[in-house]
Parts: sequence; structure tokens; C-alpha cells
Amino acid sequence: MSEKADLERKAIQALRSYREALARAEELEQEEATARKEVFERLNRLEISKGQVDVSALRWEVIAAGQAAISRLSEIRAALSEATAKLDSAYRVVAALDQELGSISGVEKGKQNPLETGSEESTDIV
Repeated sequence: MSEKADLERKAIQALRSYREALARAEELEQEEATARKEVFERLNRLEISKGQVDVSALRWEVIAAGQAAISRLSEIRAALSEATAKLDSAYRVVAALDQELGSISGVEKGKQNPLETGSEESTDIV
């Protein structure tokens, strides 16, 4: 197998890894948004229950559910941090292989990693 064919095979695998990492990060972002919404809904229910008399059992249920939602949100954020690190690593591999091969379709030369710059630019690689 020629060196270029080996690099192309590695580039294909790197692109797959990048896409998988990107899909996972996007999935976790959606989970985080859902969990955050749930936390705020729980807080609203707790506020509503404050004005009512004789709802102490409901209040404790709302508090317990809110704590569970906050715990889930923390877990999601940790997983999102890990997924972002994998995405960054995959991006670096693709960029390095791009330099070795000369050009991979969809990877722009000299373009900084959007994960590092905080850019909202698309990170899609074709």
C-alpha cells in the first residue's frame, strides 16, 4: 500500500471520527437544553407552590425532582466537555492529515479550529 493511500485511509477514518464526535456533541447540547428547561420548570413549580397552604409534600417532591434535574444537567455538562475534547482531537487529526495530503475536500487551509476561537462558524467537513 502506498504512503498516500495509507494517508487517505487515515483521513477517511479521521473524518468519520470527527463526524461521530460532532454528532455526539450536538446530541449532548440538545440534552443540556432539555435538562436546563426542566430545572427552570421545577423552579417555577416551587415558586407557585410557595403561595399555597398545605402543600409541603408537593414542595418536597418538587425540590427532590429539581435536585435530580440539576444532577442530570451536571452529568450532561461533564459528558459534553468530554465530547468537545474528542471533537477537538478529531479536528486536529484531520487538519494534520490535510497538511500531509495537501488537501482534503472541505478543510480550508490555514483555518483555525473553531472550537479554540469560540467561532460560530460551521465545523462541518464534507
